[in-house]
Amino acid sequence: MSVDFGSTPIPDADEAIDSWGAATLGEDPLLASFTSEPFTEVRPHVPFYRFFHYPDLLDLRQAGYELDRFIPLFDSLEDARLSQAEQVRAMLHYHEDSPNPIWNPRRAREMEFNVRATLHNFGLSEVPTLLRRMLGRAFPDDASSDLTIDLVNVFFWAALAEVARDYAWRHKVLATYAEYLSYPVRVTGMHLGL
Repeated sequence: MSVDFGSTPIPDADEAIDSWGAATLGEDPLLASFTSEPFTEVRPHVPFYRFFHYPDLLDLRQAGYELDRFIPLFDSLEDARLSQAEQVRAMLHYHEDSPNPIWNPRRAREMEFNVRATLHNFGLSEVPTLLRRMLGRAFPDDASSDLTIDLVNVFFWAALAEVARDYAWRHKVLATYAEYLSYPVRVTGMHLGL
C-alpha cells in the first residue's frame, strides 16, 4: 500500500517498525525513546541476535541453516547468570591439582577441530566461522570480560554441537563430539534442550 503525493507514490513505513517496541503499544517510537526508564514495555530489551549483519544471515541460509535454529541457544546465552558463568570459568581454567575427570577444555578444542574438518568435508566450512562471528556480537566491547569470553566459547561449542548432530547420520563420531562439546552448557543448566 502506498500514499499518493502527486505523481510519485511513497511507500508506507516498514512493517518491522510498526511491529516493534512502542509502535505495538500505539505510541510514537521517537517520543518513547526519550523515556528515562531503560527497559519498559515501550523500550524492551533487544536481543543481540537482532543486530546481526544481513550478509551473515544470508551466508548461514546458503549453508542450509536459518537463524531461528539457534535462537533458543542464543536466548540461553542472554539469560546466563553470573553463577553459571563462574562455573564455566572453573571448568575452562582448572588447576592442575584438581582436573575434571569428565570434561577437559583441551580435549574440547581438539574435538572442535575435528568437527570443523568433518563439516569442511561436507561443504559446510563457513558455518563454524559464521556462528563464532555471530556469538561474538553477544557482548559489545564495553561489556566484554573474561567471563563473557568463556561464555561465548562454550556457547560456540554448543552451537557447533547442534550442527554436528545434524550430520551425525553421515559420520557417526559427530554424535559423540556433539555430546562432549555441549557438556559445559548442559551441566551448568544454561540450556537444557541440548
